[in-house]
Amino acid sequence: PMASNASLAEGMATSASEAFDAIGKAMQADATLASKVGGVLQFELGSVSWTVICTGEGSVAEGRASAPDATITMSEPDFLKLYAGTLNGTTAYMSGKMKIKGNIGLAQKLAGLTAAARKRGAAAAATPSGGGAPAAAAA
Repeated sequence: PMASNASLAEGMATSASEAFDAIGKAMQADATLASKVGGVLQFELGSVSWTVICTGEGSVAEGRASAPDATITMSEPDFLKLYAGTLNGTTAYMSGKMKIKGNIGLAQKLAGLTAAARKRGAAAAATPSGGGAPAAAAA
């Protein structure tokens, strides 16, 4: 239990489910995040698929998209490193740890989403009440 608390405090995810949940919450908190990507990303992480819809308000769901703009295939441990910022997307792609089918440019915008989700996760973990919208968001 200690490790999970420490990882939460740093905005880290211990599973793909946690990471995608954080990405979804980050898109809900900042409506511009989805539009910065502007497409549908599908992730194939071993036997589990996730869809990140970066149009409109943005959403995240477990499962496959009917027509993804880009499909990113990698292992869950490598995805968690990518999410944590310890694995560079270009390095992962060049070394074969990440395969991209479709719009590569769209997949490159993933870093902005994961960085925002990590930052928000770290802020929420540091707030005793569990976060919520910052006061500045109301302006």
